[in-house]
Amino acid sequence: MLTRILTGMCLVLVAIPIILLSDTVVFVIAIGLLSAIGVFEMLRCLGIHKNYWLSLPSYAVALVIPAITRFSDGFADSGLMLFAFFYVYMLYALACAMFSGGKILFKDAAKVIVSTAYIVCGFSCLIATRDLPHGMFLLIMAVVLAFATDIFAYFSGMLFGKHKLIPAVSPKKTVEGAIGGTLIAAAAFVGCGFLYSHIYDGVQPNALSLFICGAALSVVSQIGDLIASFIKRENGIKDYGKLFPGHGGVLDRFDSVIAVAPILYLLLANPMVLTIFG
Repeated sequence: MLTRILTGMCLVLVAIPIILLSDTVVFVIAIGLLSAIGVFEMLRCLGIHKNYWLSLPSYAVALVIPAITRFSDGFADSGLMLFAFFYVYMLYALACAMFSGGKILFKDAAKVIVSTAYIVCGFSCLIATRDLPHGMFLLIMAVVLAFATDIFAYFSGMLFGKHKLIPAVSPKKTVEGAIGGTLIAAAAFVGCGFLYSHIYDGVQPNALSLFICGAALSVVSQIGDLIASFIKRENGIKDYGKLFPGHGGVLDRFDSVIAVAPILYLLLANPMVLTIFG
């Protein structure tokens, strides 16, 4: 427990300057590294990391796509550029399987593509979210909400939990814990939104939209956590890595965050979908 607490404190101390510099290249580098390490952890979990024809290009994609996400904004159809870049990567991976003479199976190429897309998209959307209006607040909330949901769900489950959520995937999680974590996290999102409006003049919070957004993201956060647990359990491992003593690897710490970030971006990138601030 002491190791876990000390590691958590170190992570916070490292995260603060990175978030403060989130409008600079420092943030892009940090996200790129986390993305690449996350892809490595997943491919190692799946037993594909030593297939260098597939794994090395995946690490390159994990490093490059966050940079494209930030620095392609000045180009027309920047989203199409990202799509085209990733399409070339998919074409390459499938071609490797085709030309390998049976040494690389289609299912392995598919696993690499899906895993890389899931992780890289999640991390890259942190950059895309940061570049939205009120981006600093949204970036912080993407991380805080994911971690807060986990904490609130744990205590809600400990106090009120009676019905198992998905015991085959995560035996300790309960329906009551999931509901409690969602409601409290959504309320916290509303509270943080009003606090933010008091810090910055001219920001008018929409309580209902904040609550809806917080609740939706909390549910997604729990789904992301369960997906990560499902993959670990299916492959017989406890943690994805040992980078953070007491916490595991990058995917153990950021499994919920990379699930939340794309949904947060989709909800708020277009004001016609949802507006949390006037």
